Amino acid sequence: MTFLNLSLGELLGLAGAIWGGVIALYLLDRSKRRQMVATLRFWNAADVRTEMKHRRRIQQPWSLLLELLSIALLLLALAGPRLGGGENSGRDHVLVLDTSAWMGARARQGTLMDEARSSGLAYLKSLPSHDRVMLVRADALATPVTAFESNHAAVEEAIRRSQPGASALDLPQAVEFASRAQKLQGRQVGEIVLVTAGRVPEEDQELLNPPKNLRVIGVASPQENIGLRKIGLRRSPADPSAWEVFVAVRNYGARPHDTDLMLAFGGSPAGSKRLSLPPGAEQQATFTYRARSAGWLEARIDGHDAFSQDDRAVVELPGEKPLRVAIFTAQPGDLKPLFSTNPLIEPVFAAPASYSADVKADIVVLDGFNPPARPLTRSIWIAPPASGSPIAVRDTLKGAKLDHWHNDVELGVGLHTKDVQLDSTEIFSTAAGDIVIGEANDGPAVVARPGTPKMVVFGFEPLRSAMKYELAAPLLVANVLRWMAPEAFRQREVLAQTVGTVTVPVEHGVNPEDVRVIGSNLAPLPFTIEDDQLRFFSGSPGTVNVVAGDREMTYSLTLPDVGAALWKAPPSARHGVPRASEQETAPMDLWPWFALAGGLGLLLDWLLFGRSRAFRLRPVAAVKQVLPWRKAS
Repeated sequence: MTFLNLSLGELLGLAGAIWGGVIALYLLDRSKRRQMVATLRFWNAADVRTEMKHRRRIQQPWSLLLELLSIALLLLALAGPRLGGGENSGRDHVLVLDTSAWMGARARQGTLMDEARSSGLAYLKSLPSHDRVMLVRADALATPVTAFESNHAAVEEAIRRSQPGASALDLPQAVEFASRAQKLQGRQVGEIVLVTAGRVPEEDQELLNPPKNLRVIGVASPQENIGLRKIGLRRSPADPSAWEVFVAVRNYGARPHDTDLMLAFGGSPAGSKRLSLPPGAEQQATFTYRARSAGWLEARIDGHDAFSQDDRAVVELPGEKPLRVAIFTAQPGDLKPLFSTNPLIEPVFAAPASYSADVKADIVVLDGFNPPARPLTRSIWIAPPASGSPIAVRDTLKGAKLDHWHNDVELGVGLHTKDVQLDSTEIFSTAAGDIVIGEANDGPAVVARPGTPKMVVFGFEPLRSAMKYELAAPLLVANVLRWMAPEAFRQREVLAQTVGTVTVPVEHGVNPEDVRVIGSNLAPLPFTIEDDQLRFFSGSPGTVNVVAGDREMTYSLTLPDVGAALWKAPPSARHGVPRASEQETAPMDLWPWFALAGGLGLLLDWLLFGRSRAFRLRPVAAVKQVLPWRKAS
């Protein structure tokens, strides 16, 4: 028997206080002395105080016992006694349902998820109706679906709607969440029930410190599986038209397997390899494929196993658009070495007379002349005439030395050549916001002006002086082009891998403010950088772009994450669905019966020992005191 409204200590304390008051009333008696007189005619009212008498013994013990018993019954009714339910009465259970990617594997009937739902429903039916249940779906995150519900129909509906996700099962997190949820309720703790197939990451193969109230309902699953783990693509540094492709395949089973790995681009075969995979091993295969246009690259294996979701992956390859540079010069041979050696640049040389302000180019180079109208796009000016220079010319020096580079700005990185003799150079008058790249005789000789469009002005001819023999000449031009069009020189990588936590190597000392992690909905994702490793988490399939400096990495998180290890339940855990005989009957409230018995007891005490003569069961003889007559004076 349990109490709903009062604890046992509260019940005993309240009963003791009331019983003490009742017993005190029985020991304290207020009485008057009876006098028999002939008439009250000659009596005067007198202020005579009632004489207090304390009884040394209780004259009606049976009345006292009946009242004490009746009060005890009424207090029991107030406490809300309930019979039935056993030790599980009113407990809070947490049902953890495995919704990891592996639950989509085929089973004897349907999928593993179908069997998990059936086991969860069977456990729910075995519980008493007054027990509360919380449903938690567990994959990479433990997600509560319901609160602690005594309405089992709501929990049953949530179980039926559960579907397998795309990430692996994080078992320790799910168990810890369930334990905390039970402790926060402050009610009687029930069971933590794991309905799982047991596929977990290798680091979670053993559950440390399992809770004592753990119950495991296992779902029998196939053991053999091979699947794709990762696909990586990057442009070849030697040939921008070529993609370097590597594919990782893992054998999750306990037996060796042979499989054919095939690549296709736009539906056409792009390569194939035969792989022999030992048990629990992972192998990588590399390919080279040339494609400048955008398209879809597909990787596929002939797994023929129960889990087909990781047998195929598709990655979108971005098109490679070269940087179009229009160079207007009277001497194209002097500038060709600077612009024709980079495969990412598509130079177009033309005479100054053919110049047009709306030329179709990403960058315009003006060599030694003033155009009739400034270009509408980004531009590089080489030794412009002082009368039409976009940046005012302060002076023109003969035989000057290029003696200082500003390495603290992006445009001057890597430039260390000094004392380069220049035949002639212009010295500019800079304005606010201008970036000085190089100086000659302490005067700005190479200046960049940010804005829209960007502009860089050279005060000298780089390859018509002694500078043409220095490494600084091509490096300076490369810095300028990268600053003007960073998207054209950005190193692009495309990776397809599993959802969950993604680790990206970054350059040492990278500034987190220069890093952007953008999700599929173009919203920024939180990330951390520690020990030159950038980490972010994505719990659902999608595409995430990471931009760090001159690198852009596109992560296609579409492959399902399958746990590489099988988890074994601890020996202390209970197993399986409870038997039907363990199901308890609904509790019965006893307070109406206790209230009725207490009321009848008080009524019986009033009938037997009350002051009313009409209900006395036996007559009480009046005690008459005969007093002698006295003469009135």
